Amino acid sequence: MFAAWLPAAANRLVSTAPGLTEILFALGLGERVVGVSEYCRFPDEATKKPKVGSFLQPNLEVIASLRPDVVFIQTNPVQLRQKLERLGLRVEEVNLDSMEGILAAIPRVAEVAGVEARGKQLSQSLRKRLEDLKGLAKTGKRVAFLVGRTPGRLEGMVAVGPGSYLDALLTAAGGENVFRDAKTMYPQISIEQLLARQPDVILEMGDAVHDGVQDQNAQNKYRENVLAVWSRLPSLEAVKKGRIYPLTNSVYVVPGPRFVQAAESFRKLLEGAP
Repeated sequence: MFAAWLPAAANRLVSTAPGLTEILFALGLGERVVGVSEYCRFPDEATKKPKVGSFLQPNLEVIASLRPDVVFIQTNPVQLRQKLERLGLRVEEVNLDSMEGILAAIPRVAEVAGVEARGKQLSQSLRKRLEDLKGLAKTGKRVAFLVGRTPGRLEGMVAVGPGSYLDALLTAAGGENVFRDAKTMYPQISIEQLLARQPDVILEMGDAVHDGVQDQNAQNKYRENVLAVWSRLPSLEAVKKGRIYPLTNSVYVVPGPRFVQAAESFRKLLEGAP
């Protein structure tokens, strides 16, 4: 097994993706983390770690200079594993593209880091919360979740489609994704398609993703701007009933141990929608 050829103590850990960083910190390994990606913003301690580039553009020189015992990577299209191994670095690659993938990755990361019991406990706890959530009745809300839009305009809209991580979160929360019949996981959609499907709720992921406490005035201003854009489409049911919800916290989009928290939050939002 991989763990057999690791150092006796994997004390210097590098993460190249936000979800992996969150797993490491959730396992109590924050002090061992010596490098993270530039997009790792949770928890706050992660922002103080040296940066090693991004998921698709890692800085191999910086990673090597940190002398890691293990480099954790998420399955990616840039052959990162091979590049790192050519530098003589030890690599552990996991798939975080689904809820089941996350639940499987947590104990694997824990095993590699030598805290196997913590991994099993965390994974089991998250699985129970997820099963409890799925056991609840559907909210009855039909949802359109947008992850992209031309600023200030109802153009260039990209929605959550079938087979995606966010589609699974919505389903777990008891919602019905109105674009589950799309041909791609993240289809580009039009105003006409929205009007034809008439979602009860529209969730929109903002550009300014954050994790800490955001200035209340800034939050209010952002929400006002989003609602002003959607007010141009008064014939849409979600607009009529005030069910437009801008989202900015990365808990909703980072595939990691907070995914159940995200699904639970979606559930509360959908249940509370008037």
